[in-house]
Amino acid sequence: MVLLNDIKGQDNALRYLRNSLSAGRIANGYLFVGPLGVGKATAAKGFLMELMCGVPGKGACGECAVCRRVDALNHPDIMWIKPEKAKRIRIGEIRKAKDMLSLKPYESSVSACVIEDAHLLTREAANALLKVLEEPPGRALVVLISGKRELLLPTVISRCMEVRFHLLSADETRNILLERSDINAEDARFLANFSGGSPGRAIAMAAGNIQARKKEISKLLDAIAAEEDPFLMAWDREDRTGILEDLEFLIMFLRDAAAARPLVGSADPVFFDKYSTGEIYDILGRLIDLKRALEGNVNPKLVAPVLPGILGRDQGSSLDKIPSAAEGLGTGGPRVKRAEN
Repeated sequence: MVLLNDIKGQDNALRYLRNSLSAGRIANGYLFVGPLGVGKATAAKGFLMELMCGVPGKGACGECAVCRRVDALNHPDIMWIKPEKAKRIRIGEIRKAKDMLSLKPYESSVSACVIEDAHLLTREAANALLKVLEEPPGRALVVLISGKRELLLPTVISRCMEVRFHLLSADETRNILLERSDINAEDARFLANFSGGSPGRAIAMAAGNIQARKKEISKLLDAIAAEEDPFLMAWDREDRTGILEDLEFLIMFLRDAAAARPLVGSADPVFFDKYSTGEIYDILGRLIDLKRALEGNVNPKLVAPVLPGILGRDQGSSLDKIPSAAEGLGTGGPRVKRAEN
């Protein structure tokens, strides 16, 4: 269980929340906004623990039944909406939340609804929520959590007190990893950099086999470098999340390799024997273009065939002959070389 005081690296956000609690000035609506995995949902839990258990100036105990129920998301006075697999939040769920907030709290002084990924509200749901924020029933509290503020209705944002969260430094992320996982210092440093300052994402990745993933990427690069026609090779992932993770992994790997401090070792670095630093930077630019395209509306099944070609080259030819991601995906699909009969 992580209490409000245990959250690291978000001093401004926590200071604002603590001051609100100490002064007893609790708004009807809050918007916790910031990147993925930096503690927004954890802060929402901690904030509710302080409201429902804590003594002003002392904080929540973290041991009582109230704290345990808030932490487990099964407190009778809290409705926690968390969409699965990026599904939209529809008006029916907001109507249920309104009904729950209209009831007298069962055991606390306040009823609360927390909505994660609030940017996934449909327009109808957002308008229904706006009515709740404009005319909150009883002692109702709404906490919205989002990493994409720009997708929220401006009218919804204007009815909430905005609490901003930010990415942590690599050192802060590494220290959190070492405290909350069993990985070693080297892997913690790697994941702190790879996650871009998102402890939540780094902790989730730490549950996997980091060393195996490093070796997998290293072998993959060497195989592509040795292939005469890499466009004919297949990428083993076609889901958006998996390919984005691969792209981020490769971008970080090549960037650090070009800077002569690789985070992933290879016993037989064929890839780096064949490519100059300038060529690696060229590949990096194309990978970044590809990542941006995938973060838009490009079908991941179109992206997967392009990756090997961007990372490799025909023997004796120039990298300039390989189409960039922007060219390949911006004109109706990737220019994938076909096998000749």
